[in-house]
Amino acid sequence: MLARLNQAYPLCCSLILASMWQSAAGTWAAEKPSVAAANVTQIVAHRGAATTHPENTLAAFREAIRVGATATECDVRTSKDGKLFLLHDATLDRTSNGKGIATQLPLAELKKLDAGTWFNSRYGEERIPTLAEALGLCRGKIDLLLDLKEQGQGYAEQVAGEVRRFGDPRKTIVGVRSVEQAKLFRRLLPEARQLGLVPNPEAIDSFAKAGVEMIRLWPRWLDDKTLVPRVKKAQVKLHLNGTTGLSDEVQKLLPYGPDSISSDDPNQLIRTLKKIASGG
Repeated sequence: MLARLNQAYPLCCSLILASMWQSAAGTWAAEKPSVAAANVTQIVAHRGAATTHPENTLAAFREAIRVGATATECDVRTSKDGKLFLLHDATLDRTSNGKGIATQLPLAELKKLDAGTWFNSRYGEERIPTLAEALGLCRGKIDLLLDLKEQGQGYAEQVAGEVRRFGDPRKTIVGVRSVEQAKLFRRLLPEARQLGLVPNPEAIDSFAKAGVEMIRLWPRWLDDKTLVPRVKKAQVKLHLNGTTGLSDEVQKLLPYGPDSISSDDPNQLIRTLKKIASGG
């Protein structure tokens, strides 16, 4: 998609831009926002198209596919009876008509809950999806980024097993939250890519050494001008979180040279990047 826009720029331009990183992180991107926009090759729909659809539902993932996002993110938890389901919060209260801690209910009870009316009454038929359902929906259509909400060998083995059974490991991105988890998934699911959801900037180097292909930096960390060069020096890609996808937000992220940006509104993010890349 947006990656094809790179072809509009000669190789020499890319080499010059890359070399300028050595002197000042983000300088080239500020001078050439169109190039920076074209180099964003991963558009991640955060919890699906969460601005326009109830988050972490199949409806939100379908919309992410429809608008042309290259990946959709989801949050993976384990039910009381050991089934993998998708929910961001630890509790059910905000995004369903249920109450209490989600992992204390068996999957059959979770499946009875309305996961859409809280957002809009037209989504009253939406239910909390299983990981298997999301993998099946996304297979062959869009990358699936798994935000792993739990740790441990058993959890990792179950996630990896479902990816192999229902999805495509090569189109799966594992969002790892510890070095140990990164190493574990590198053994269990070597074909999958990994996004290092580093707990703090000090962990950048250890996650990179563990083999993650990309590091997520929070925008609030970017006041530290040493962090992006550290990510680049580690020879891993950079992911930045956005929300609205609007021009003022995206223009603030592009100077850091991200390879990947997430948004609650992937359709708006795509439109914004296309406009910037075309010089608009």
